[in-house]
Amino acid sequence: MDTILYVGDSYDIKEVLSGSDRRIDAVQNGMIALNALSDSANKYSAVIIEDQLPLMDPSNLIKQLEHYSKTPVIAIVRSDKRREEILTDFENGLSGWFEPKGSSIEHFNELLDSCSTFINFSRALSKNHRLQINSHGLGTILGVSDSMQKIYTLLLQIQEKDVITILYGESGTGKNLTAKFMHDTSKRSKKPLISVNCPAIPSELLESELFGHEKGSFTGADERKDGKFLIANGGTIFLDEIGDMSTSLQAKILRVLESGEIERVGGAETHTVDVRVISATNQDLNEKIKDGKFREDLFHRINVFPVTLPPLRERKVDIPLLTYAIFKALKKKHNLGVTYIDPKAIDRLIDYSWPGNVRELENTLERALLICNNKYLTEDDLGSVLDEKEKNIEPENQTQEEEITEGPVSTDESPSDLQPQVAETPVTKIATLKEIEMEAIKSSVERNKWNMTTTAEELGISRMTLYRKLEQYGLRSKD
Repeated sequence: MDTILYVGDSYDIKEVLSGSDRRIDAVQNGMIALNALSDSANKYSAVIIEDQLPLMDPSNLIKQLEHYSKTPVIAIVRSDKRREEILTDFENGLSGWFEPKGSSIEHFNELLDSCSTFINFSRALSKNHRLQINSHGLGTILGVSDSMQKIYTLLLQIQEKDVITILYGESGTGKNLTAKFMHDTSKRSKKPLISVNCPAIPSELLESELFGHEKGSFTGADERKDGKFLIANGGTIFLDEIGDMSTSLQAKILRVLESGEIERVGGAETHTVDVRVISATNQDLNEKIKDGKFREDLFHRINVFPVTLPPLRERKVDIPLLTYAIFKALKKKHNLGVTYIDPKAIDRLIDYSWPGNVRELENTLERALLICNNKYLTEDDLGSVLDEKEKNIEPENQTQEEEITEGPVSTDESPSDLQPQVAETPVTKIATLKEIEMEAIKSSVERNKWNMTTTAEELGISRMTLYRKLEQYGLRSKD
């Protein structure tokens, strides 16, 4: 069983800890925590710290904890202001953060429950010295949202298994990086990972690219060539946008999956390969099956373990974390002198709809940072980039999130006027507090036509809290 070190002086959390069946050591301040860690090397699986501590500022403690790199550090953040301050510490070794939903007593166990997943995921990342964060993949797999926690759990379930997997998701959601993570944390990690972007290769050449060809098999085939499946033998092949593959080629992919056998174009010799296949698509394959453009038998072979990556607009609570991870990588890449991101700039990023998902977020931040002439990135720096983007978006492609207007952000953590808004609840049915809250939020957001700023102000909560609760209750705009 994992042992967790809690650093803080919160009475209600201590009460939770005292009744927990988990192994948890509780200390009051950072000095005692450092002593506990130095005396018990590698004893703790994670360190949980409060955003306010006696004797030592949390930021200073996080810097000190960097010496214990194998131990994930998770911060409990109780206000938007502290969240922005804490997030700057990701550069100093912070691994994640947790925002209590209501009372600590009620929801601290939620953090403890998710700690096991977080710890295991951190271990999986460390197996490959953590995922390399580079261009077009910056932080895509990071997230604290419920939807990303589910993704982590799914990926960990198949970490050591050779299960055929398909990744569903819009362009820019991180299918490539997820496939890389799956390979790097598998038993095939020492063998090649070969990625094939199916639509980027002309259909008449894709077969040769995948299976190889014999010399003289077609014009230009001046020598024998091994295909991607042979090169990936023992490792993993990632077939990106498999939905764009011709049906004739789909039949040959099906043969590989069923028998492990391939033949070069123009050849008669059969070769056996041992390859794990991960595929991905941003299309509805069931619709393509109905249209006769995708084989149903192949669909059932590749759909053994489907994983759906959520679009960024449905996990906006992850935007601050993603932003700081991307910012850190871009700062190093371009040797930038920008040291800080203004919290108002983060709010502007949260307000945007991100039709291009995390990839668009990366590109937007990169452009804004390159034109920034200050020591910190401001709302105006981002505004000039985002305003241009918003002008180029067709009205019919806009999502409801784009209707968000600027306005003050409340930092209260729970709705204060829920009861009056659910007066229509039948007296014969006693609604739970969660039902009342959900109905109040649903009523308010629909009444305000999904304008998030107006809705948040009406409910007396922050926009971040509103986004989180919409995700929690599965509330989505129908438009």
